[in-house]
Amino acid sequence: MSEEKFTTPILLLIFNRPDKTRQVFEEIRKRRPTQLFVAGDGPRPSRPADADLCQKTREIATAVDWPCEIHTLFREENLGCKYGPAGAFDWFFENVEEGIILEDDDLPDQSFFTFCAAMLEKYRDDPRVMHIGGINLQQNNKDFTCEESYYFSRMANIWGWASWRRAWKFYDVEVRRWPEVKEEKLLYDIFDNGLAAYTLGKKFQLYYERKLPAYDGPWTFACLVNKGLCIYPRYNLISNIGYGLDATNLTVSDFMWDNQPTQPMQFPIIHPRTIKINPDAEAYNMEMSWRVSRSMTDRIKWWLKSHFTTHYLYLKKLYFTMRTQEYTLENERALMP
Repeated sequence: MSEEKFTTPILLLIFNRPDKTRQVFEEIRKRRPTQLFVAGDGPRPSRPADADLCQKTREIATAVDWPCEIHTLFREENLGCKYGPAGAFDWFFENVEEGIILEDDDLPDQSFFTFCAAMLEKYRDDPRVMHIGGINLQQNNKDFTCEESYYFSRMANIWGWASWRRAWKFYDVEVRRWPEVKEEKLLYDIFDNGLAAYTLGKKFQLYYERKLPAYDGPWTFACLVNKGLCIYPRYNLISNIGYGLDATNLTVSDFMWDNQPTQPMQFPIIHPRTIKINPDAEAYNMEMSWRVSRSMTDRIKWWLKSHFTTHYLYLKKLYFTMRTQEYTLENERALMP
């Protein structure tokens, strides 16, 4: 199968890490795609070493030695972790109907490419599916079971993924629909766990206020509010090699996600009989990736906080005051809302 032409377009997103880019590019080279798009953000003015590192990285990512149509989008200015990738994805889907996206720290197993191509074809005309992920975050989830080759989720994870132009058209890096979604409480209709809706709502508010410099949250938002589904493989097909001092965001190693081993997808692909969310996988992902706890204690605390906000805050302040100093009538009066 590796000798067949691989016609699914691939976008490689790079910046200033030549060593990591070389590893990812070598896996792309093995697949020999007929179309390769490479996008690179510009060097940061505050980092003199960036100019040379960016240039070396671009040379590595464009060293194509097989029959391939290559396209590049190399920025002269640095747009950052939010607008840089978002602009690159816009550019990619303006030129292709569907494709695979890898960043310079998404090291794929070779079966990742075949899996994504198969999913892009199968669900090409199914608007319910918006995202295909290559990572499996369930390695430590004792409740996870999946007899098929993949499962469905609501949440989009961007460590090696694929999608279609028809889905990307809903993306808005500024999440301008958030006031409407918040007013209509749409997240509470999507999740049966009110704590999940509350937690994600706080996150989307920060994106709306432009306080989070990242592009992935708005993509999750687009998938959620359009009731899109995300596909994830039964086996982990992507190892994130990006943690380290040379990273922009992931500077501290995380044993849960850093350099997780990959396992090849088994073919032929076994498709689920029905399209529905895997509840155990979803709950685990929400807890580990979005800090939405499954514990009853935390859910009760959320319910009290959301329904009796003033009283909850008063009791919380009173509790911490009693822990840190002697309780007096003056303390209680000072804490009264």
